[in-house]
Amino acid sequence: MSEHGRRRRHRTVDRVVWILEAAARAPGGVTVAELARMVGAPASSVQDLVNGLVATGFLLEQRRRYRLGPAPHVLNLIAGRVVPRIGQAELNELSRVAGTPVLLTVRVGLDAVHLARGGEDEIPRLVPLADEHMARPLLRTAAGRLLLALTDEAERRGLLDELARHDPEAVAEFRRALPGIRASRISRSEGLADPEVSALAIPVTDGPVVTGALVLTRRRRGRSERLSLDRAAARLLAHIQEGWT
Repeated sequence: MSEHGRRRRHRTVDRVVWILEAAARAPGGVTVAELARMVGAPASSVQDLVNGLVATGFLLEQRRRYRLGPAPHVLNLIAGRVVPRIGQAELNELSRVAGTPVLLTVRVGLDAVHLARGGEDEIPRLVPLADEHMARPLLRTAAGRLLLALTDEAERRGLLDELARHDPEAVAEFRRALPGIRASRISRSEGLADPEVSALAIPVTDGPVVTGALVLTRRRRGRSERLSLDRAAARLLAHIQEGWT
């Protein structure tokens, strides 16, 4: 256990997060009854949480349906550039330069979440992961491994303590790879999340701060894909160093 203690899940916090995500994914809003079914909690308990979230601006209520409020956006503004700001045209240009699809990815707790994608994806089943912003386990993705490797050491220890409770083998393998990832600032996945996908991740930075990762993907067929991704990453890094921000 790290000196900060394990990052254990908290039932109330989990419920709040599920409520906010459900509201964010429902353009027309979601009812308390629907939320109660999703989180497996009594409607009265969910109503109490919803009331508090409405009062603080995290949810908006209209005709007994709830959707995401402005508070999360305001917190982002207060914190500054907490997520990478890369537009769709820029992502498409990065994909063109690399010659591969490009995914923009951030760490959310113990998961990696794709924010957007650029270029045409040669593996169609990966498209919903980006378009629907589905969470994926950190240690099972190139981006997740990179972002975990480059996070603050004390925070990384606490996250690994928690991850070890669920996937000790993946944590042990990651610890072995950690020095190399930190030295190269590149992370790879050879079929970790999907046996047919090779992926390579490089960091997105805001000054000295790593805010996310760019992931390049290829259909996995053999050593040639690894070399192809190496060349694609080299082109992308050279392009960025030449002035892309």
